[in-house]
Amino acid sequence: MKFTGILRAFSAAALAVGLCGCSIRFGTNVTPENGYYVAKPSDSALTEKLGVTYAEFMNDYTYYLNGMGIEDDSAESVAETCKSRRYAIIESLILEKICVLKAEEYGVSELSEDEIKQAQSMADAIIEERTDYYAKNLDYGTLEPTELSDEEKQKRAGEALDKALAEYGFTREDYLEKQKRYVLGFKLLKAIGETLDRGDAEKQFDESAKLAKETYESSVTDYEQSGLSQYYVPEGSRFIKHILLNFSDDAVSAITMTRKSGDSEGADKLREENAAALDEKLAEVLGKLNDGGNWDEISNEYSSDKSGNSLYPDGYFLIPNGTTFMDEFKNAAFSMEKIGDMTTCVTDYGVHILLYSSDASITESDREIVIETLFAKMMQQEFTKKTAEWIKEYGFYDNIDYTVLEIDKPTPTDSESSQ
Repeated sequence: MKFTGILRAFSAAALAVGLCGCSIRFGTNVTPENGYYVAKPSDSALTEKLGVTYAEFMNDYTYYLNGMGIEDDSAESVAETCKSRRYAIIESLILEKICVLKAEEYGVSELSEDEIKQAQSMADAIIEERTDYYAKNLDYGTLEPTELSDEEKQKRAGEALDKALAEYGFTREDYLEKQKRYVLGFKLLKAIGETLDRGDAEKQFDESAKLAKETYESSVTDYEQSGLSQYYVPEGSRFIKHILLNFSDDAVSAITMTRKSGDSEGADKLREENAAALDEKLAEVLGKLNDGGNWDEISNEYSSDKSGNSLYPDGYFLIPNGTTFMDEFKNAAFSMEKIGDMTTCVTDYGVHILLYSSDASITESDREIVIETLFAKMMQQEFTKKTAEWIKEYGFYDNIDYTVLEIDKPTPTDSESSQ
């Protein structure tokens, strides 16, 4: 089973609820208050292994407050957001503890040397981030910040970080443990993935491809709005890049209003007049392109459609008989005979230089990428299902100190109540 591509496609956000706030074993100097369990399993024999301490919770919650610049979490503007975050943090900390236990059951509790290095790199990044926070926000007393060197600021920031960690019995070393837990979570995710059948993702792709084809044959507009182009691409589809030499906002507004009033002839006349004013600029751009200039560089310099260049680096996706683009643009796009051809057209928005960038089709490689993404989603769904079952299995929801955490106890669903 290959997981490299899956994990690449599987965003870190997939474990956001479960592991993004994951903490670590608590440090060596935990006070009785910090060592109080704000969440624990129903089986007291597992409390030491699975329980979440006040120190662990506060370390993550303080990190959140600092990062968001929140000084008073009871302020009306942030109170509900902070309450939601407190709930997310305690749930993620519970899950982290459970994942460590389950990793042993799945036989993936050992980290390789490379995985430890990965955890160390992530820990170093967090330490640097937190140190930078203190460097920027420390109260330097009577000294102006400009009177201190960057080196001195970093030194004091490091001391402030160590002091803040010590309040909850932590040291910087605990950040490594924290990130080890994070890496371990992905190992557990992969282990769960090995229990799934990739063939189900392939079947899902084939079913979606069939649906996409049927949708296109039934209604081109429905197909364009369906988001199914990753499964099926109509024959003859192509990618078109363009450079837009736009009309002024006033000109576009005038053309639009004239056309809406029913005076298409007047709108076309306005369009031609504005296009003529761009003849010199059009000739300049075409000259550079015909002299062998780099399309993307010239497009970035001249085109008004910068967002399109960024969102669609391969060009706009056009299908035969499509309805998304204006007829002038679509007709020009399909008038070109071979890849690399260029042409121009005028729409109500300006003058366009079009490039037939490439044919659009779904290759075997494209299919595999989509299947990997579908399988990653299956893994995420299975992981989410498992973790919900585990939290319930260990009886955590009845053993969270909702008062201390200032969060609401979740109301069980009817099905849960009847079980």
